[in-house]
Amino acid sequence: MFPVNFDLFGYQVRGYEGHWVLGILVMGFFYQRYKSLHAGYSNEWFVNAYSVAILMGFVFARVFHYLFWDTAAFLNNPLVLFQPSGGFAILGGTIGTGFGGWLYCQLTGRNFLHWCDSLMTPIALGLCLSRFSCFLNGDAYGNPTNSIFGVVFSENSVDWMERWNGLHALYATSENPLAVISNLFLGQVNLIDIPVPKSLESLRGEGFTNLAQLSAFYPPTATGDYKSILVAKGLYPFPVIAPPVHPAQLYEVFLMAICYILIVKLESVEFAKRKLFFVFWMYYGFNRFIIEFFRGDRNIAFADLTYAQLISLGVLVSGAMGFFYFTWKWKKYGMQEVKLP
Repeated sequence: MFPVNFDLFGYQVRGYEGHWVLGILVMGFFYQRYKSLHAGYSNEWFVNAYSVAILMGFVFARVFHYLFWDTAAFLNNPLVLFQPSGGFAILGGTIGTGFGGWLYCQLTGRNFLHWCDSLMTPIALGLCLSRFSCFLNGDAYGNPTNSIFGVVFSENSVDWMERWNGLHALYATSENPLAVISNLFLGQVNLIDIPVPKSLESLRGEGFTNLAQLSAFYPPTATGDYKSILVAKGLYPFPVIAPPVHPAQLYEVFLMAICYILIVKLESVEFAKRKLFFVFWMYYGFNRFIIEFFRGDRNIAFADLTYAQLISLGVLVSGAMGFFYFTWKWKKYGMQEVKLP
């Protein structure tokens, strides 16, 4: 993977930061501007609406991250919201962006659903690109797996290594670290599937490629003063290991690419007029609900469902209700014409 995009005199620009700005803010601005101007909105109005939407997106992304993903840190210190470090939740950012756009439309007397018909394709594409940047950076990854889809990210990724560094103390000085590691990932991945870490490069040169092979250095296979050998080989204390995981980011990239294509097709369908907002949220809610089953950072809220899944269900149901309500309303009373100044 490619966690560090640029390293300029010690200042590192990482995947999520670089591709988020490029993929969402810059690309999103020009793509949405083009679509909005084509729909009849003025450049000044769009710039203001976009600014409000993005600002609310960042606020919601920050709040959602600490309320639903890093709740312990927020409860310990609520002021963490205002610190420069910490994360942003894409789900919260997407909801916040929609809320910000709706709010500005209300303040300026514009038809929100009409404007949304020109926004859903840029938003779907932006979410697709943002998840790909997560893949390059090594964050928002999935659960450990021994399937053919399993990937191991770069040890240069701070987000990737944070979880595995946290588990290190459990086996670092254990008499039988391989047994501890095996139990940690029981039912998910086997020792034979976990690669020898980069810190044991010398053992890789000797032909040791996975953790199962390292059992040769421990009893009953090893005898005599085997502990001295462990120290010499760099196996004591045992180094940090990272198992292969589901590339949950790429799963979402694939699903959001389908969403983008679907909305592009629906833009020319008369029946979908002013309903693309609801179509997007139904699809996005479904997408995130499914993806959460593969995520490695599942923050359980209720009945093995995460906070993100409960929010996604709410989003999906709300989108469906809005879609069917306005379909009924416009069929019965007609669709009000939108006049732009």
